[in-house]
Amino acid sequence: MVDTLVIKRKLQKLSEYLDELEAMRGISLEEYLGDFRNKRVVERLIQLIVDVAVDINTHIVVGAGKPAPSDAYTSFIEVAKLGVLTQELACEIAPSAGERNIIVHEYEVIDDVIVFQSIGQTLEMYGRYIDAVLDYLKE
Repeated sequence: MVDTLVIKRKLQKLSEYLDELEAMRGISLEEYLGDFRNKRVVERLIQLIVDVAVDINTHIVVGAGKPAPSDAYTSFIEVAKLGVLTQELACEIAPSAGERNIIVHEYEVIDDVIVFQSIGQTLEMYGRYIDAVLDYLKE
């Protein structure tokens, strides 16, 4: 069974991370590239955003009596199968798990420009993700 209080707490955390990332949207590419702190803040926030969403996905999937998703990417696909996300949103957001993995595990191949350009997309996709999960909880 899905514990809605757990999911709501995680959604609150996710919303806080998105607010923090929103503050970074106003910086220029030059400011981003010129200050390693900006890069680390954005990288860490993207990691946290994806991690919290994957935790939510896993909780929903397991709560529905299904086996835990095999990886972060699959977790988005599995919640779409349960009707939490549209298939379109799941396919759009699932690749963010790959960006998170590059940030966490392969620092030498991070493309700073791609990470910078993903700020707006991350805010938009995960805003829609929060809305979809809240709608699911209302059902």
